[in-house]
Amino acid sequence: MATPARLVGVGVFVVCGLLLFTVGLFMIGDRQMAFAKKFTIFTEFRKITGLQPGSIVRVSGAKAGAIKAIAPPNVPGGKFRVEIEIAEELHPLVRMDSLASIETEGLVGGGYLGVGSGTGASPTAAAGATIASKEPFDIADLMQQMGDTIVKVNDTIQKVNDTIDEMKGDVQRAVVSGADTIDVAHKLLVDVGGDVKKMTADGARLSADAAQIAETIRKGEGTLGKLVNDDELYRRATAVATQADEIATSARQVVEQARKTLEGFQSKDGPVEGMASSLKQTMDDARKAMSGFAETMEALKHNFLLRGFFKDRGFFNLADISPAAYRQGVLTSDGARHVVRVWLQASQLFEPAPDTPAAERLTAKGKAQLDSSIGAYLDGLATGVLMVEGYAQTGTRDGEYVRSRVRASLVRDYLIGKFSLTPQMTGVMPLGRDSAGSPGNEPWDGVALAFFEAKETAKKK
Repeated sequence: MATPARLVGVGVFVVCGLLLFTVGLFMIGDRQMAFAKKFTIFTEFRKITGLQPGSIVRVSGAKAGAIKAIAPPNVPGGKFRVEIEIAEELHPLVRMDSLASIETEGLVGGGYLGVGSGTGASPTAAAGATIASKEPFDIADLMQQMGDTIVKVNDTIQKVNDTIDEMKGDVQRAVVSGADTIDVAHKLLVDVGGDVKKMTADGARLSADAAQIAETIRKGEGTLGKLVNDDELYRRATAVATQADEIATSARQVVEQARKTLEGFQSKDGPVEGMASSLKQTMDDARKAMSGFAETMEALKHNFLLRGFFKDRGFFNLADISPAAYRQGVLTSDGARHVVRVWLQASQLFEPAPDTPAAERLTAKGKAQLDSSIGAYLDGLATGVLMVEGYAQTGTRDGEYVRSRVRASLVRDYLIGKFSLTPQMTGVMPLGRDSAGSPGNEPWDGVALAFFEAKETAKKK
């Protein structure tokens, strides 16, 4: 028969077991966000590669909820309608211009649905709203496009080489012919110049002689005066004047012909100008083809299958850098960059948004302060990196992360739009309340502009 003490011990054991089971159940439910307040939105895809009900949903990289249901299209060519549940605390980040995309965790990891944070100018997405989506990337299409581009580039390069080989002889002959023509024209002008001057002088002298003869005949002086009625004398004088006029006309024609020859050779429709224009058009086509090849290579750098290859050669994606790796100095570990920070208080940059009091927006004074802070570093950003670090000192850990990321995103979007910065070299880093290195090592509430400049650039300042 059980004693009272033994019965009490069994009861305590059962109560403790139930209590531990309840606590464990609560912790598991909280980890799966089962008890969090949520709201529902929708998006649509033509392909749902890797997605299924229950798949994880991330908002700006933070775990936000799960896919509740996927409704297939009614007709071929339609879109799958995806029902999404997101934690209410991340609602301020989901705007009507937010973009949903299908992402992959790691190289061979499972798929999840990523929702990007929208811009401050767009209204918050209401419950039941449908946001835009970006179709999943198809590696087969990329490989096909890369292959087509390489073939086109090879064809263009071959055409350029063939054209240059064909034109090489023509250009050489044209240059030689042009030089010979200029030499002949110059010699012709030099040779004709003396003859023209001589013929002009002879014509003037003949005219003077003719005038003197005419005067003598009019006065009836000398032998000519006596022979004034001689028709033979008249005919000879007329022949001399006619011959002088023909000589002067011939000289003018020779000079005019030489001038027209030189003008035709130097005109824009001449043989040399035509060949130069054809060569310029061919080189323009080659530059366009090489530009398309450069764009394709840039897309390959961001592809998850090939980005490891480019990373080993110094290429990195700012969006893939985690806060932990950033704090460990991943952007300065290679010794090629030097970091400089400009610290800015939240009270000087932000104010509550009128439509959503819990959200923030940049003030006019804050924009002016950002313009002044970045001015001295714009030249270095051509070869450097700008990271906007966000800090927040109030709220829960999740709330601090979300608030610091929103602040950094507002500043980044403004700087890219104002100064046309390269988006791939301008990133955001939400650091929450971890503000190591702040002025006076005090807790920092606001942002910091971290300029990672090449050491060669920093030495020149």
